[in-house]
Amino acid sequence: MLVTKNKYVRAVAVVLAGVFLSLLCASVPQYDVMAADESLLPMYRRAVDFPQGDLSRLANVLQKAQNGEEITIGFLGGSITEGRGASGIENCYVSHVYKWWYEMFPQAKIQVINAGVGGTSSYLGVHRVDAELLVHQPDLVFMEFAVNDTFSEFCMSSYENLIRKILMSDSNPALVLLFATNAVGDSSQAVQAALGQYYRLPMISYGKAVTPEIAAGSFTWSDIAEDTVHPNDWGHAIFAGLITTFLEDIYARLDTIEINEEHLVQYELPKPSTPQIYQNAHIESAATIQPLQMLGYEVYNFNYHFANNWYAVQDGAYISFVVQAQNIGILYQRTVEGSFGQYDVYIDDVYVKTLDGNFVEFYGTETDTEELYKSETGEPAFHTIKIVKNQASVNSDFVIIGLLIS
Repeated sequence: MLVTKNKYVRAVAVVLAGVFLSLLCASVPQYDVMAADESLLPMYRRAVDFPQGDLSRLANVLQKAQNGEEITIGFLGGSITEGRGASGIENCYVSHVYKWWYEMFPQAKIQVINAGVGGTSSYLGVHRVDAELLVHQPDLVFMEFAVNDTFSEFCMSSYENLIRKILMSDSNPALVLLFATNAVGDSSQAVQAALGQYYRLPMISYGKAVTPEIAAGSFTWSDIAEDTVHPNDWGHAIFAGLITTFLEDIYARLDTIEINEEHLVQYELPKPSTPQIYQNAHIESAATIQPLQMLGYEVYNFNYHFANNWYAVQDGAYISFVVQAQNIGILYQRTVEGSFGQYDVYIDDVYVKTLDGNFVEFYGTETDTEELYKSETGEPAFHTIKIVKNQASVNSDFVIIGLLIS
């Protein structure tokens, strides 16, 4: 069973009830690069050229599948994980990986949770992982934020918080880190892989796999990608092939892997290298928090990933909240049409910043995040958040998707 988090996939999901398994079991014409394909092996060797890490939890998941038990596999990331660039859901890397599990362990009950949301970083990921993924008690999680995270202390902190949040969750899941790249080789792999090594996690790099092949002339970026970021069907198949080859490699030597029984349950993690300020991070929406004051806003599902948004629909719209938090952020809507307004944010009556509902570059995704406040004491306190239209704003439309609270 495949569970998804966006309108595009939900529309397809209506059809999946009768035909999804047959779609997944059908190969992708001319792009079926899967495990054990000889053309993939040089790329695979580079992709997994990291310290092996502790494979106890992953080996345990494979053993459970071998025994015919129920397995829940989660994918957390941005637009590549969501499936962007693929011609259909059946051609994205998540579906290919699901196909591998389904065919490899037909006696097991396999459920896949796709929590990919386009244009989002680990900062939003750490706020939404509980409600969108960990609530499903996953046995295994694949996580990819290398393209959307930046080389910054901010992203390093949110990424490490996310690693720890997943590893310490109730189902004690195995965690595999994935690293995508863009056309010019930009990604946060170096920072994220350092954290992966520190936590002894298995890692797979799509960037390390394909970049040398492009340099050698084996294929071009446009051969494997729809644009400067998103893999096309062939690129998604390569990405999936790297993952499934890794899984086959571990499965083939399952009897030789020493499993640390203590690591199958919650074990003591190494000392964090960044402040652990997002361990209780979550999103407050119109379904979970009542504004202190609200004028000119309506509540409805504007954003197709996240329900219960506040939408400013008239001039002079005003909204405020009282929250208890150490850290405060905001998730809001942006558009390339230039029809949204600019709104000022105040915390405890102190101006913080102006949020622009438009992408001035005329490209971008439908959501954006900003951190608004970070406690200097590290202690939670009550704060008032006020969001008002900027006096210079021509347009009034503005959508607050949620408050990011920790």
